[in-house]
Amino acid sequence: MEFDPEAESMYRWLSGAVVPRPVAWVSTDGPAGRNLAPYSFFNVMCVSPPVLAFAPGQSADGEQKDTLRNARETGAFVVNLVTVDLAEAMVATAATTGADEFDLADVTAAPGSEVPAPRVAEAPLSFECRLHDTLELGSNTATFGRVVRFHADESVTTDGKMDTEKFDALGRLAADGYCTTRDRLRIERPD
Repeated sequence: MEFDPEAESMYRWLSGAVVPRPVAWVSTDGPAGRNLAPYSFFNVMCVSPPVLAFAPGQSADGEQKDTLRNARETGAFVVNLVTVDLAEAMVATAATTGADEFDLADVTAAPGSEVPAPRVAEAPLSFECRLHDTLELGSNTATFGRVVRFHADESVTTDGKMDTEKFDALGRLAADGYCTTRDRLRIERPD
């Protein structure tokens, strides 16, 4: 099978082939109201300085989503990472409702230490970010945030360091599919 990506939508191909994708559960507060929404077009972009990026699409009417609008207005957002125990709450915030998604998902909004956006208190890892830049990429807007504060629950640490064996991150597959990081494989890299 072969086709021209300009002639056919690539969404299902890209979201089905590039898997698993980590989920950024992004929280903001601003003119659009307090907001909490998941984005699987997300990853680490830089370590020094620490920069994360997510890429929200447009709403059905072609407008900016509340998350992007708030991030641009306030210059801040929080990336909360999702575990399987938060999966249903996260999915509940995926639809545009106009409601306060913290209430909708029945999760706790904890105040940010360095930014005006709240974080999800139940999330084991949260990154408070200041908006670094945005880049329009057609139907999506790459949104870059410099991490200014990091929150880690002790349940995912060993001796004060991140322990990936204790953090069972939720990954996004295609459509309604998700996966966890319970099954792990170790392969030593050559020198």
